[in-house]
Amino acid sequence: MRFALPLCLLPIVAFGQSFHEPALIPRPAELAPMHRTLGMECPWNIVGHPLVDPKLLATISAEFLAQHPNTEMDCVDPVHIAFDLFTPDTILPPEWYVLAVEPDGIRLASPTNEGLFRGSRTLLQLLEQSRSTGRLPLLRIKDHPRFPWRGMHLDVCRHFFPVDFVKKYIDLLARYKMNTFHWHLTEDQGWRIEIKKYPRLTEVGAWRNGSQIGPYAAQTFDTLHYGGFYTQEEIREVVAYASARYITIVPEIEMPGHAMAALASYPHLGCTGGPYEVQQGWGVFDDVFCAGNDTVFTFLEDVLGEVMDLFPGEYIHIGGDECPKTRWRECPKCQARMQAEGLKDEHELQSYFIQRIGRFVNSRGRKIIGWDEILEGGLAPNAAVMSWLGTEGGIATAKSGHFAVMSPNSHCYFDHYQGDPTHEPLAFGGHTTVQKVYGYEPIPEGLSEEQAGYILGAQGNVWTEYILTPEHVEYMAVPRLLALAEALWTPDELRDEADFIRRLGAEFSMLDTLEVNASTSLYQVAFEVLPGSMPGEILVRTPFAGTGGVKVWRAAEVPIEVGGTGIALQESTILQAHGIVDNPSIRPDTSTLELVFNLATARPVTLSNSPHERFSKGGAFTLVDGISGSSRRVDNEWLAWKEDVTMTVDLGRATDVCYIGIGAFGDTHSWIHPPKAVFISTSTNGKRYEPVAEVVPPDPADGRIELGSDVQRKARYIRVEVKSNGIIQEGLPGVGEAAWLFLDELEVR
Repeated sequence: MRFALPLCLLPIVAFGQSFHEPALIPRPAELAPMHRTLGMECPWNIVGHPLVDPKLLATISAEFLAQHPNTEMDCVDPVHIAFDLFTPDTILPPEWYVLAVEPDGIRLASPTNEGLFRGSRTLLQLLEQSRSTGRLPLLRIKDHPRFPWRGMHLDVCRHFFPVDFVKKYIDLLARYKMNTFHWHLTEDQGWRIEIKKYPRLTEVGAWRNGSQIGPYAAQTFDTLHYGGFYTQEEIREVVAYASARYITIVPEIEMPGHAMAALASYPHLGCTGGPYEVQQGWGVFDDVFCAGNDTVFTFLEDVLGEVMDLFPGEYIHIGGDECPKTRWRECPKCQARMQAEGLKDEHELQSYFIQRIGRFVNSRGRKIIGWDEILEGGLAPNAAVMSWLGTEGGIATAKSGHFAVMSPNSHCYFDHYQGDPTHEPLAFGGHTTVQKVYGYEPIPEGLSEEQAGYILGAQGNVWTEYILTPEHVEYMAVPRLLALAEALWTPDELRDEADFIRRLGAEFSMLDTLEVNASTSLYQVAFEVLPGSMPGEILVRTPFAGTGGVKVWRAAEVPIEVGGTGIALQESTILQAHGIVDNPSIRPDTSTLELVFNLATARPVTLSNSPHERFSKGGAFTLVDGISGSSRRVDNEWLAWKEDVTMTVDLGRATDVCYIGIGAFGDTHSWIHPPKAVFISTSTNGKRYEPVAEVVPPDPADGRIELGSDVQRKARYIRVEVKSNGIIQEGLPGVGEAAWLFLDELEVR
């Protein structure tokens, strides 16, 4: 069956807000309603243009027929569903499709099979939503993505996941029109891909004799033999499965760092010769591939050769991140390589390593992509950068005329908390809500229009140090995956957070049907703590993503009326709140907020310099908001700097003071170091300050620590000067980088 009207000429216009559009995710670029419906009770006749891929047509037909209402209606004519390939007379964006639901049937057309598949995801969602009524709204959709790289990542090294789950994960990506699956296959904690030429990589490197459990700072381990790997036959099976859904798999083989599993298998590849072991704990380790040993490059070329035979995509991810230079500085072979190649430091040696690998990959007709750190010492020709440390790497890459994929840990790390840590499983840290992901803009500020064209798109990452099961992966990825999918597909001017949450609410029922363990943390009441109308007062608001309202009460179950402006408090209080949702698939938790007042709470506070933009929510008020940052650190409980900072709080009047302190945090795995020292002073007039104490943190100092001192004096102004630990030293993760300084509540008693 062919369209009577060329589809590129269909009179489609962008929808208006008055139309209650179907709950499609991602939202289409253009949709025109016709305010009528098509009955779907009759049998369906699914046909395709002769050039439509028969496997694609068979897959789509099976999915669609499973959504038939299965009525017993007698029909003269079936409902026609036609798939059409056509040659456009103008240039259309990649993955472009047009979908028309009309009185005489359903028509989906595209210049490519890929476009037909993307459009079929839209039609599938429509059919699912209409199954209970047997009626499909008449409409016309013209659609294409905003970005060509719409990706999700899965780390199968820290914890291993079976092939069946990897396929389910790919199905989720396909459902929401993602087109790239980044498969993280090698790490310090396990090598997960069979390499025929080097069998010890899976005989030895795929297994470890225990795993770190609990919070990182606790440094506790089990003793269970753990591991697994994918055979090459399984890899081919997954690649074919993804290809049938028009998803490209980008495999990651880590180098030169994160290589302990490989070194444990073949110790001669390291600078010291070992012995090495597959790591049980998380973090960054000094032992890496030896950059002065030609055998290393022979090994990696052999490995990558087999990898490229398995994965046909354009890009091969070679990692390149978090590579300590400790061993290279001590290694005669590495130092000889630097001298022979005229390299001035170990950063240039890393660049040599990456560029040499890049040339080999290029010789096979492929390109490399790596994390921000491959920028060190100069970027290899044809290399792309996956920017995770922020926006700076992506900006530098685009300005140099190289492609970049944005994946900043501030918005795209789905191993971070997404709700109140009290109700969430243990996570890496951070606080990345659905709303924060939805609001992410992949094109950084400061790029010209031409430079912005080098931003391929973005990707969500699921690192699995604290994620042990497939169900937990789903919980951390969904629904943030959906938010990112819409941010990458839908035109920026059509993005609407409130409308997305409306459509997401409808999608939860389908996620239940698909047996996806989606998080509903979005529907927790997220207490908002603000300065009150006067010093010493805190205003609490209860924003809620649902539509049924919020109940708030004190811990003693005393209900509280929440006014239009919020709840004003001037004393220590425990509040609880519960959102009301009219959807059995959504089960919100009860949220709890404990505010502890001291003499500094909600008092005016000034800072010598602003916190880093990534950890600045609430500004200086965060230090006096009555909330002490927890060990499950989240962005809105802590402020962070990479340099010294001084804070001054005005108590309002001269007051007898017996204690002054500040909360700090230590987690060297995350590059967060406690202060070097804290200097406390006081004043009665705000001009002349008298020293009170110098406080030095204990060693080691992990998790939340209180740095304070008893005092006996009268003061109005309290000044706390905090000294950063400066540059991270050898032997610690992030060596050579500025240490993070995390601070929270000022306490004055």
